[in-house]
Amino acid sequence: MNDSTTTIRLLGAIQYHLSTFRLPARIATVTVGRDALNGEQVIVHLRPVQLAELAAALLDWADTLTGITVTAWRPQHGRTVHLNLTGQLPDATSATVFGGIDYTEALFGDLQPEGRQGVALSILRAWAAGETTVAA
Repeated sequence: MNDSTTTIRLLGAIQYHLSTFRLPARIATVTVGRDALNGEQVIVHLRPVQLAELAAALLDWADTLTGITVTAWRPQHGRTVHLNLTGQLPDATSATVFGGIDYTEALFGDLQPEGRQGVALSILRAWAAGETTVAA
């Protein structure tokens, strides 16, 4: 259930975060809300970019969140992979930042459609530097 008070507070939390940390990544959408499964959350979808730029953007966000994890998820259609960084804003609000890139076996191994795998921050660093390190 979402009410206007929750929506306004969560929008304020992400607005404060963005203005405080001045994150350079181009944002496509921001979604805020609360549900029974995930609780209160902020979801930031980054505009489509190349792997190195997406990895660098996720690393920028990782420096501003706590309790972070990174996963790769290949949607059912199988053409792309979403790199999802999850963590908490300074006020403990759950945050997910993600962007998509084309799937290549060279980077993601045998990640099947609907499959998920963890991605180490060291892999994001390598990708940001232009290396083609395999995530698996």
